[in-house]
This record gives sequence, C-alpha cells and structure tokens, in this order.
Amino acid sequence: MDIGATIRLQRMAKGISIRELARLTGLSPSAISQIETGKSVPNILTMKAIAEALGISVISFLMENLDTKISLVKPEERPRLIRNSTPTGDLIEEFLTRGRNFQMEPAVITVPPEADSGRAISHPGEELIFILEGELKYILEGVNDYNLKKGDCLYYPCTIPHRWRNPSRQIEAQFLIVATPSLF
Repeated sequence: MDIGATIRLQRMAKGISIRELARLTGLSPSAISQIETGKSVPNILTMKAIAEALGISVISFLMENLDTKISLVKPEERPRLIRNSTPTGDLIEEFLTRGRNFQMEPAVITVPPEADSGRAISHPGEELIFILEGELKYILEGVNDYNLKKGDCLYYPCTIPHRWRNPSRQIEAQFLIVATPSLF
C-alpha cells in the first residue's frame, strides 16, 4: 500500500496542484511533496485533512492498489464480443469494466430477434439480469420460466442451469448482466 502514490493519483485526477492541496489542508507544499514521494508517512489527522480536501474517504488511502480497483469504460471503449451469430444478426456482449481484479463481471448483451443463448449452463456465483430494451424469456431449468420486460430485474444463483431467448420476431432485446465471480 502506497499512501503517497494514492494521494498523488487522487490529487492529479482532480486537477489540484501541490500548492493548492497544501493551502486546503494547512500543510506546506514541501510536506505534501514528501508524503507523495514516500519520504514521509502522514498520521491519521493529516490523512483526514488531505482526504477532506480531495473529497474522498480516508479508507481509500488504505486500499491496496486503488488504481486496479477502479475501471471507467466509455461506451466507445467497451470491449465487444460476438457470442454467436443468428439469422437475424449477431448476439453482442459489451463488457463494462476492464481488468481482472473485480469480483463482478458486468456486461450489456444485445440479442437480435428470435436469438438465444444456446444450451443451459450452470457455474459458481450469482447473476443479476436487468432488461434495458425489449423482452427476454429467461429459463431457470427446473425452477421457472420468466417473461422479462423493460425494467424487470432477475437475480438468481448460477448453480441453477439457465438460458434465455428473445421471443420477439422483430424487436432487438438488450439487457445488463452482472455476474459473480468474474469468469471472463
């Protein structure tokens, strides 16, 4: 855990100079610089003052590798995977995070009319499904079939074999899926 590097990262992300952070905290620019370079370790009161000036939690200084715990992916930057092709179009999955240090795997899946996920699968973890557009028939084998519409949310343990399909002959469906643990 590198508190100084985290402080520097947060300060720069917010566009605050060392002098400005010093002014906001009552510390000297030299003290801020020494903390950021690891030449000095701040006490809890100093960390609290810096955290307040940066508008973040003191806990964020104590998180290991903070930069690997954060992922911002703009729509045009989303990694895309064509899961399979159907007569009515490609079934596309867009991943909403980048990196491997996450407990969840969120994605948006676009399903052409009458397309499906294929055979039922089961795996460790849990999934949350939120319908963004269209309709989806979600099958939890041996449990129930769910006819989901825009705004519906389904949460289930992934150990239940599951599969889905777009029942519409004309309208594309789109849904958010958040799976734990991250499998991809």
